[in-house]
Amino acid sequence: MAAAIQATDKGEERIVVINVGGKRFETYEHTLNKYPNTLLGSQERRQSYYDPIKKEFFFERHRSSFTAILYYYQSGGILEKPLNVPEHIFLEEIEFFQLTDVMQMQNEEEEKEIEQLKEEEGKIELPHNKVMKLIWVTFEDPNSSYFAKGLAIFALFVILLSIAVFCVETLPSLDDSMPTTSISPNGSTITHPAKNFNTNIFFILNAVCTAWFTFEYVLRFLVSPNKIEFLKSTLNILDLLSILPFYITVILARTGDFGVLRVMRVIRVARVFKLTRHSRGLYILGKTLHASMNELLMLFLFLLMGVILFASAAYYAEFQENPKMFRSIPHGFWWAVVTMTTVGYGDLYPITFAGKIVGTMCALSGVLAIALPVPVIVSNFEYYYKEEMLRKEREAAKKKKLEDAEAIENSVSFKSLNQLMPKSPFLERKEDNRVCVETKKLMKALLANACISIKSKNGRWAIIVCFKSLVSNCLIAQ
Repeated sequence: MAAAIQATDKGEERIVVINVGGKRFETYEHTLNKYPNTLLGSQERRQSYYDPIKKEFFFERHRSSFTAILYYYQSGGILEKPLNVPEHIFLEEIEFFQLTDVMQMQNEEEEKEIEQLKEEEGKIELPHNKVMKLIWVTFEDPNSSYFAKGLAIFALFVILLSIAVFCVETLPSLDDSMPTTSISPNGSTITHPAKNFNTNIFFILNAVCTAWFTFEYVLRFLVSPNKIEFLKSTLNILDLLSILPFYITVILARTGDFGVLRVMRVIRVARVFKLTRHSRGLYILGKTLHASMNELLMLFLFLLMGVILFASAAYYAEFQENPKMFRSIPHGFWWAVVTMTTVGYGDLYPITFAGKIVGTMCALSGVLAIALPVPVIVSNFEYYYKEEMLRKEREAAKKKKLEDAEAIENSVSFKSLNQLMPKSPFLERKEDNRVCVETKKLMKALLANACISIKSKNGRWAIIVCFKSLVSNCLIAQ
């Protein structure tokens, strides 16, 4: 056997010579070792077919079929039936080379994966109505169709436009909602009425964006399979917060309650969070923060304890010589927060030796307090990032399998193999061949005792077939 396995120039790669019906095939040994439970993959099983004189493995089998069988090893599991090989011969060759057990095992594994995918899809609650289901999937899954992808791009554009308007409308140079004054040549002051041109444009853009957000929210709510879960969803709550301020502002603008108007305009910043619906990166970040709530709470407690402790220490160290900066302990909270987070604005700072010692301890404690929970948060982010990458790989693999199944015709795949050979492929095929032979015998017996004549009647031709002793022939054939 050692002579049949030849070493190549690389030293590690070894070639196996296989002779099938007088045709020689060569392949690497590690290629066959991918499937050790098969005839060629097992060194012990193929040893009995070794020819020491020709230094090769000899098999008196069907040559055309072996080309596809060898490709099964080379491709890593793709078995395609040659077009010129009958199906029953090809299945016998598969049985001889012991591929059926391996393929059945792979079949079962693939079926389990498909069942898991179906279970995951089944967990996603969808509306029962076809139209409502189509609308829901279009808004929730941008990859479901080209129209859904285009709709998601349009929604993203509207979100970015609304955020841009929210920021740009605060520029003083574009604010023409207030009356302006100018000095005339004779020195008198002239008051000009407000133009409101830019203000009206911003209002129209806000109205258009809010109209789209309202339409999207209401439509998704109407077609949602679970209305309560829809209202409880965090993203949907943020969507509602980005819509309501506009309508409340329009209503309260007539009352002149400018305090409430200011609050409503600030709440409109919640539109930024609508980007998480269209960005998987932001979605992963949100999942990470949600999973790291305990660590974030611990970080907050560390900072709270440090702020109270060092603000108090700094106050008692500085209030006599530096009363303007450290007037009270609450005034020292800001200094402690800025110092512990290592920002250091410089608006407040200690000047005494004791105050500087407190500031040094405050800065070092802040670095340690922030550094402790960070590895856990990073670990959660890495977990969800890998999970997202695996999800993309599964979707790509599933899509590729469907494309390969449609592209490859006349092939015996893992899925179709169970249908062709559910239990014992070899025996079942033999049974089918026996039935075919008996059917042919029956037809020959019928045709041997048939009398065929052609007659013409009223311009129409008719073929008349008469069988002699039909019953006896059937009994003989059986």
